[in-house]
Amino acid sequence: MKKGFHVGILNYSIYLPEKTITAEELSELVGIKPEILRDKMGINRKHVGGPEDHPGIMATKAAKDLLKKTKVDPKEIDMILYAGETYSEYVCWTVAIKIQNEIGADRAYAWDLSFRCAGTPLALKVAKDMMYADESLKTVLVAGGNANAYLIDYKDPLQSFMFDMSPGGFALILKSDYSENEILGTGIITDHVFCDDVIGKYGGTLNPITEEIAKDPEELRKAKLISLSDPEGMKLRLAERSLPDFTGAVALALKASNLTAADIDFIGITHINPKAHYAIMAELGIDKEKTVYLSDDGHCGHVDQLLALDYGIKQGKVKDGDICALLGAGTGYAFACSIIRRGKG
Repeated sequence: MKKGFHVGILNYSIYLPEKTITAEELSELVGIKPEILRDKMGINRKHVGGPEDHPGIMATKAAKDLLKKTKVDPKEIDMILYAGETYSEYVCWTVAIKIQNEIGADRAYAWDLSFRCAGTPLALKVAKDMMYADESLKTVLVAGGNANAYLIDYKDPLQSFMFDMSPGGFALILKSDYSENEILGTGIITDHVFCDDVIGKYGGTLNPITEEIAKDPEELRKAKLISLSDPEGMKLRLAERSLPDFTGAVALALKASNLTAADIDFIGITHINPKAHYAIMAELGIDKEKTVYLSDDGHCGHVDQLLALDYGIKQGKVKDGDICALLGAGTGYAFACSIIRRGKG
């Protein structure tokens, strides 16, 4: 990129439902002992959505809070990029345009990016690259929401690795020629051997929900939820491939930033089990104190990296000039990491 070009994060907002469920309460629903939920799965508690907690609504709430916080006029926004889940309020619907309507960003154009729970780091890269290519993009709103928690089948023990999922939304404003909270490089890996492992099998064009399915309450319940096509095979492949995929995405981001793992002062990782979380850090040689593990929030999808960073700032773990790695992963499987230099540098 041209010398002197910078894109920075003006500010961000996070929306999380107020209601939570503890490990003890979740245990009653999933049949897993509370101590296993806490110690092995990293769930002390997690957020539970209410009747208004849907991806577009949550992203809009975060966006409105952000505009109030920054005092940015919505009519200054040149583009809105929705980096949230496509499982949202409606089918065949562009969430970003709804956000545009709700906040009154009349000058902007709005569109959706889909990358499961690796979407936030990718969105930072896409927005930055577009701002570089198009000088008219001075102010960009990136917002997202995730309610995939509503798709998880608590009756299926094979889905236990997704029992941590929680609803949430976020928004951030990017400014060109803004050197604070600067977005540096991004690394992306898509590991296609997992492409069909986690799917919503029914309700799409290939397998619509038929009248026959609808007549059976249990079949209809399962048809509305996530399914695993090869759970045992996926488990074996994840054991072999997920760690190098996670660390590989970080390595690519560092290379694009002209940095090394030794430069990382803080890493915010999507919520996974504690063993895997700290294995990533050990592999990269990052001290385990340079993170915040989201044991009291669960996996809030696209929100996780910003949420961990927010905790890091509030706990004094992140200061001006620190190099922060934001690492996400989503089914498919996708792995993405963006590097940010916190504050004024």
